[in-house]
Amino acid sequence: MMIRRRAVLVLILSLVSGCAVDRVSPKDPKALLPDRSSEITVGQMERAAVRALLGEPKLSSAYWGFDLFRADVGQTDVVFAVTPWPIPFARIKDQLHRYTLIAYDAKDRVSAVATGIFRRPTAWRNTSPIEFDFPSLHLRASNLMFYVDPEGARHENMLVAPSGRDAFLERVRTSAGCTMVLGCGDRGCGDQLALDAGQPRRLPLRVANAYWFREGERDAWLQGVEPSDSGAGAPWLEALVAVKLSPGDHLLEFSAKYLGGRNSLRFVCRPGDVAYLMVNASDNGRLINRALVDWQIDRTQAMPERFARRPLVLLDDGQWYVAVEPSE
Repeated sequence: MMIRRRAVLVLILSLVSGCAVDRVSPKDPKALLPDRSSEITVGQMERAAVRALLGEPKLSSAYWGFDLFRADVGQTDVVFAVTPWPIPFARIKDQLHRYTLIAYDAKDRVSAVATGIFRRPTAWRNTSPIEFDFPSLHLRASNLMFYVDPEGARHENMLVAPSGRDAFLERVRTSAGCTMVLGCGDRGCGDQLALDAGQPRRLPLRVANAYWFREGERDAWLQGVEPSDSGAGAPWLEALVAVKLSPGDHLLEFSAKYLGGRNSLRFVCRPGDVAYLMVNASDNGRLINRALVDWQIDRTQAMPERFARRPLVLLDDGQWYVAVEPSE
């Protein structure tokens, strides 16, 4: 069972000084983050009216059809040593964020609303928040899937379900460049991609650790999206990443952040092309020099059946993987 950091501090000070107390303020921070979603009328309220009510969004896209709002409140825990008068010994702070995701229809009217709270401790205390009440958050509004959890940097993540994915992939067929859609097969899969000998970038193909779903949250969040190829019990959600490239010859190099081994693929990008890459690799299982081996990268012009129910990554740990406002 996880022990809160403040309890550990109080115990240490009790042993050293004979007495220690702590003070948490505010006691109920969620009371300072009221849910205002009931004030938003689905099917009637327009984007301008929503912003007049909730303020400026943290993230927004006209093309993807959403505003994401965030309201913040801090909670502090101050530990005092009583020797014989109270002396502040340690001060820790968490941020609580209420996220409200608003999806809009083609006429810029509200089509769906979802809201919830996420607790973010400071980086050095990731596993020791003041409380364990809001460890993760998964919001679903229309075809948009938002989440934050303790994996990665605890920043915002956004996926779009297959209907929105397919509309986007059809749109990019009129672009001057090409688009490569990447996904994992049924084996291991690299989590880094370097383009044209550049620096490797995170490749979020397996996301949203299932451990962080709260009771009753999982099915409502997935809504027709395939949880994984190995069944509902897998610890991740399979996703797709779209990579937009300029016309001409390119080099893609796949690797893993914590494992050795890499593989590369050269191809010619033609305007308007949309191609699909399925990446497979095996773990050599060694304790020393562990690496991904036996790479297999299959390229097709049609979407593989295995990809059909996977969402597309829009935003991963606060970084956009598609254009915020895609142009034709």
